[in-house]
Amino acid sequence: MKNSLILFTTLCFFFLLKASPVSSQVMVGNTQLDTTTIITGLDIPWEIRYGIDGWLWVTERYGRVSRIHPETGEQIVVLDHTSTVSQQGESGMLGMALHPDFPADNRVYIVYTYSDNGIKERLSSFHYNGENLTNETVLIEGIAGNSTHDGSRLLFMPDGKLMMTTGDAQNQSLPQNPGSLSGKVLRINADGTIPADNPTAESYVYSLGHRNAQGLALSADGTILYSSEHGPDTDDEINIIEANRNYGWPDVKGFCDTPEEQQFCEEHNVKEPLINWTPTIAPSDIVVYASNAIPEWQGKILLTLLKNKRLLALTLSPDGQSITHQQEYFTNWWGRLRDIAVGPQGEIYLATNGQSWSNTQPFTHSIIKLTPQNSSSGQNLRATQKPFSLRSISGNLWLDAETSLMDSSWHIYDMAGRAVDSGTITARSMKIPFNSVPGIYFFNVNNTNSGGGAVKFSWRP
Repeated sequence: MKNSLILFTTLCFFFLLKASPVSSQVMVGNTQLDTTTIITGLDIPWEIRYGIDGWLWVTERYGRVSRIHPETGEQIVVLDHTSTVSQQGESGMLGMALHPDFPADNRVYIVYTYSDNGIKERLSSFHYNGENLTNETVLIEGIAGNSTHDGSRLLFMPDGKLMMTTGDAQNQSLPQNPGSLSGKVLRINADGTIPADNPTAESYVYSLGHRNAQGLALSADGTILYSSEHGPDTDDEINIIEANRNYGWPDVKGFCDTPEEQQFCEEHNVKEPLINWTPTIAPSDIVVYASNAIPEWQGKILLTLLKNKRLLALTLSPDGQSITHQQEYFTNWWGRLRDIAVGPQGEIYLATNGQSWSNTQPFTHSIIKLTPQNSSSGQNLRATQKPFSLRSISGNLWLDAETSLMDSSWHIYDMAGRAVDSGTITARSMKIPFNSVPGIYFFNVNNTNSGGGAVKFSWRP
């Protein structure tokens, strides 16, 4: 079957509508980062996603979804669900994911809590009509929720299945109960049905024994699923999520290191974490940083922390099965850090969550952008025309380039900012040897004279 190529709006169209003040510069090893407050006045931005449209998609916990321009800070509200969302403590509008084929498939998936004889949790899909999110379809509802411990991170896998974390809803009897969806990692078809190859027939449950996992990320090659999880007063964790495994809570905290825990682990197929922290650090979201824009972080897990208000970089072993080193950054710079996203040029976006646990100052929270000075994002992408184009011919990707781009380098990045292919322009018309998995990608050309540019394209076999 032929590959299909769908080109989307070029990234070379960022017009400078208003200045975004650079607050400071910081060095990460030998890489200088510009730190910019893109927008403030948000009510706890819980999820940040860099969309195919070149905008940040952001959920705010009190019940709103917006598209925010990553250069100008312009905010466009696409969903106001405040009359439906029940926001108490840490509950509210939480995780979000865009369909892997977005915008060809215009569904956006959102987890939020609502009131029904107590707090409950719901997963819904919405359709984006170019202006708003409409046509809500409830996929799963009635999941036990609470003012804390609601989990709710969403992530699409390479096979098109949607992964969702749920918390224990402050009920320790639920994580080990296979009939409950609380305290689990769930695996879901895009239409909300149960995958036929899930570990247990007619069950969304993929793994159990979780307390409150708020981060999900794939390894650079897409083969390992990592999660970050809040412990109680001890043992925050990073885990590798595997099918039909038990992660111990509430019978095991961290590693299986007491006689009682060891017995439980042997009897219940428990998988131990890669690392645990006592005292706790309150881990929130994670990404695996696969871009080379910040070489010091390439291949590492970046973890946003609520306690001690910092970013943590975790060095992985070559096989990705262990953590060998950790290093802290930006301690107390911006307060509690709730979420993290990576842009197509390797830039980092951080969502702030105030100075304390409770939202004592609503509508004061921000999104911070960290831009490597050598990145081709920002000014270099504001050209009015791009000197190249992409075509699909007989299932192959072809590049047509102006003479000025000869000998320039090209890179292809996936939506997480991971570099998946690269090369050099050697002819005005040339075939790009691209044979990756279906998905949305960025094709980027760097050239100091013409400015180069980038386009997004959809690739599917």
